Amino acid sequence: MDLRLIKFHSRPMAGAAAGAVMAAILWRFVPEWILLALCALLIPISVFLFRRRSAFFLLPLVMFFVLVRTVLLPAALPNIPFLENLRANLGANADALFLDRAAAARGILLGDRSAMETGEIARYADTGLLHLFAVSGLHVMLLVGAFERLVRSEKRWLTVAATALFCLFFCAITGFSASVLRAAFMLLGIRLSRLRDRQVDRASVLCFAMACTVLVDPNSVFEVGFRLSFAAAGGMTLFAGAFRKPFRRLSASRIVTALTSAAAATVGMLPIHANSFGSLAWVSIPLSVLLIPTMPIVLLFGFPAVLLYGIAPHVAAILSYPAYGALLFLKSVTEVTHVPLLSLPSPHPFVIALYDIALLLCSPLNYANRKRPPWLGLGLLGASIILWFVI
Repeated sequence: MDLRLIKFHSRPMAGAAAGAVMAAILWRFVPEWILLALCALLIPISVFLFRRRSAFFLLPLVMFFVLVRTVLLPAALPNIPFLENLRANLGANADALFLDRAAAARGILLGDRSAMETGEIARYADTGLLHLFAVSGLHVMLLVGAFERLVRSEKRWLTVAATALFCLFFCAITGFSASVLRAAFMLLGIRLSRLRDRQVDRASVLCFAMACTVLVDPNSVFEVGFRLSFAAAGGMTLFAGAFRKPFRRLSASRIVTALTSAAAATVGMLPIHANSFGSLAWVSIPLSVLLIPTMPIVLLFGFPAVLLYGIAPHVAAILSYPAYGALLFLKSVTEVTHVPLLSLPSPHPFVIALYDIALLLCSPLNYANRKRPPWLGLGLLGASIILWFVI
């Protein structure tokens, strides 16, 4: 694949993502009518002055949509009694099926960590495995993949429609968190690209997911989960392939894929993680490779068990056994792993911005098919790391 196509086609989606985030931020500081008037003025200007593949082409239009959404609908997603009751019932099913592992099952399957004890949360945080309880891309990919095998049709648009409904259902029962919305919109973007027989551009899909997530919940921009989720996904989208190049002979190995993906995600979210938590569990990369294979067992057996418990308790109990065993293994590994955290100073927001800009300049988006190293990006990356420990 010619990587220059990624840079060219990612521009309008990048503009859309930037417009959505800008609208969500400015909405808190500038009167809505001023922003709406500005967007209404910029939309025809962008149509006449910029090409459809320009980054500025979609920026004002998406800003306008986000602002209209904040004016017409509540900024925070409303609590729907039906969904609250459904989550409560599914949580009760998990309690009945998993007993002493019910809190962990709630966290992984439903994104509900309210029942987890403080010590248990701290144990997972110290080993860098708390992300397993943040329902996100891995969960959506596994569950949707299994669902699509059940509803696969010769008419691909029917499969995509059924997948969209399942994603909506899963987002609803997990509380419409930013990480789940991001994963669902990315997956739907990939499916829609393939439906039209187009080559999937994951950078554009990531920007599409960001714009859609902000459109659904503008307040998510101010949540740590939003920033960490998109930073980790951005790292994997841009750098997982580059990290895998030194292991070309082993590129088909799932262990190499898991290691490079985890490393790329860590590089993408490192300054944001340090700014939010002040430390890094460096052991999380090898532990994630060890424990991520348990997640398909927990999800593909545990999720149907929780859904079926109300109508077929005996079938649900049988399905829950493998998931319960995987949860016990997860607990045992975290209990015997005692590795000190790597303390990191909290970087200045300017340093975070400089770090992200440097990564973009080093990425295939701006460094495609060139023979010389990206000296500008590497220089800014080095400067950002120095400033990280100076400012």
